Amino acid sequence: MVVRYREIRPCTRLRPFINAFWLLEQDADDAAPQRVVPDGHSELILNLGQPFESFQDGKWRSQPHCFLAGQIDGPLMLRPKGPAKMLGVGFHPDGAAKILGQPMHELRGRFTPVEELTKTLSRKLDQALEAPDPVAAVEAALLSAEKTSRGGDPLIAEAVRRIIVAKGSTDLAALAKDLGLSTRQLERRFGAAVGLPPKVFCRIQRFTNVFHFLGQPSLDWVGTAFACGYYDQAHLIRDCKSFSGTTPAVLLAEDADLARHFYQRFGMSHSSNT
Repeated sequence: MVVRYREIRPCTRLRPFINAFWLLEQDADDAAPQRVVPDGHSELILNLGQPFESFQDGKWRSQPHCFLAGQIDGPLMLRPKGPAKMLGVGFHPDGAAKILGQPMHELRGRFTPVEELTKTLSRKLDQALEAPDPVAAVEAALLSAEKTSRGGDPLIAEAVRRIIVAKGSTDLAALAKDLGLSTRQLERRFGAAVGLPPKVFCRIQRFTNVFHFLGQPSLDWVGTAFACGYYDQAHLIRDCKSFSGTTPAVLLAEDADLARHFYQRFGMSHSSNT
């Protein structure tokens, strides 16, 4: 199986909302299912080829042609249905809410067709996929949507920033107090802007930090656990099972080209927001 992946940085006006555009192509249509783990970001997925299938409720189901992948807090299994080519928009954790104006907690764990969110943007994105330069056309469509956006929740944007800088090791009660919010207000507004409870988002940030240490021969799993803010190796293993459905050793042993591209991207997007 051949996987080709590259990232394109968005224009200056979209950088407060979007981490990167990315293009992924996969030739094989008989590849093994691939495991994707949570990274704390929503993504807009535009298929220029055959959409992937995802394993949901005990069945393989085709993903929509153009959709928002809401936040996940557990493993996602994907497999190609044919040769795939997709363009992705990797939002910052609260970026999709700013652009789309949607309560993100309602989209959690769902693949929502864009036409169900905004018909105007959906039409522009469909046209963009036919353009000679789809990335530039999608960027133009999102710039148009950004003009009418409400700008998001600045207090939650600051909360997200602090959690990422701390790599998830955050006292949420103290954070709420610093921002002039009650703990309940932080949870409600964070869920609407990001799509996850702040405690789960902290755990995901700590877990994605593990990928920075993959492949470093100087660290074993005990050292990695402590370096990433876990109490011990067992604590890391519990989070790994929760988010990926398997142990760290099995996760690393899987022969999964697509998943490896996602792991690398998690590490890059995690560091780019700090």
